Amino acid sequence: MSERTRPRGGGPVEGQSTLEDLRRQLEGRLELLEAMLPRYRSLSDALKGRRWQRRLRERASFVEEVLARDAACLEAMERATRRAELESWPKDSPVLKTVQQVRKCREVLEARVHERLASLTVVSGAASLELELRQLEALVRTPVSFALEPGESFSQLVGYSGRTLQTLLGIAVPLVAVGLPIALLVSTLTLGLTLGLAGPLFLGLMLAVVGLVAALVGLRPGALWLTPARLVWLPSSGEPVAVRLDALPEGGVRFVRGRRGLRVEGDRSVHLPWLGWKRAARLRVWLEMLRHPKLRERSALVAEPVEWVCFPALHRREDGTWFEGQAVLSRRMLYFLPGPEAGAALLRSATGKELDSRVSLPWVLDMLRWQPESDVDVYLLRAVKASRGAAWPAGLARLSQETFLAHELHISYGREVLTGRVGWGDVAAAERILASWR
Repeated sequence: MSERTRPRGGGPVEGQSTLEDLRRQLEGRLELLEAMLPRYRSLSDALKGRRWQRRLRERASFVEEVLARDAACLEAMERATRRAELESWPKDSPVLKTVQQVRKCREVLEARVHERLASLTVVSGAASLELELRQLEALVRTPVSFALEPGESFSQLVGYSGRTLQTLLGIAVPLVAVGLPIALLVSTLTLGLTLGLAGPLFLGLMLAVVGLVAALVGLRPGALWLTPARLVWLPSSGEPVAVRLDALPEGGVRFVRGRRGLRVEGDRSVHLPWLGWKRAARLRVWLEMLRHPKLRERSALVAEPVEWVCFPALHRREDGTWFEGQAVLSRRMLYFLPGPEAGAALLRSATGKELDSRVSLPWVLDMLRWQPESDVDVYLLRAVKASRGAAWPAGLARLSQETFLAHELHISYGREVLTGRVGWGDVAAAERILASWR
């Protein structure tokens, strides 16, 4: 044998060995690669399309097998490649072809796992198939439940997220689905009877209606729920997502699209670009409140929400000066918080946090209604003291019955006076609260 054709490692030329010889020499590694190739392909295919989470759950055995044997598969590819280099195997060797196919399928799977994981949560560092597939499998293992979990005292519909056109179309779908076929039936039969083509015309128009309704359904907006422990997002397409509030880090709730939407990043990621500025600001306040461990834990003690009424009011102090602000009417107390920052003062009292966006007092109270009433009193008294407001015990405050008949409140406490007008939607609640004062 010439020096030029002699293998560098001194072993036999690959062409002189049969495939069975190579199988024995690789000691089961080729069989491992052949077994893993369809697993990689199957998982990669499962991650395509909109229902990828369900397909991934259905192929749980393949996930377990890939996680258990991926490291051995990498070692097998490395060993086969090194042996091919040492023994100068030709590039069209069946073994090398198998190695190349497995490597390519694994790279595709690794990229898709990374992409899907990044769509669900924050991903940092270099891609790692084993680590990221394990994390992805854990995230999608159990579908999101809409039932209240132990310790969750309420579930509140936050609203819908979608473009204005999507929202309008979502409302219009039932009307179109019911009204349009009836109108078409009448007009088609009238025209068809005249022309003798009633059947074909009606069939064609009904097919068009079905296609239109199907298209409109795909444009419906997504819905958003909040519990003391989770933010649950039901998108217009795809599976629901639940972000655990105890996993929200500092800065995990951010405005997007000029404060018209939110991005929430915790154990899962949710992008809500079309909430609208008011709904986005309100949800940010609620999420920042429920990031506070005490507020989450204490909500489990509440069976019924605390009833209160918030309304704009004027407060006259003993020295005769008037202050504009907001009043909070409860069964135990009447509170007055002066100035435009009443919501921020109460948020700071309950959580110690300040936000750089609007904080409306009713928004903060909406979430505090699911706290023990004694806790809410403490937060309000703390906010009153910090803002130099007023707090009057219900048993000592005097209500003018004549003014309340016009939904206006005139309440006195010694030489101090508070006046304000209750909104029409809060009149019944105000009547119940004031009845408990007597």
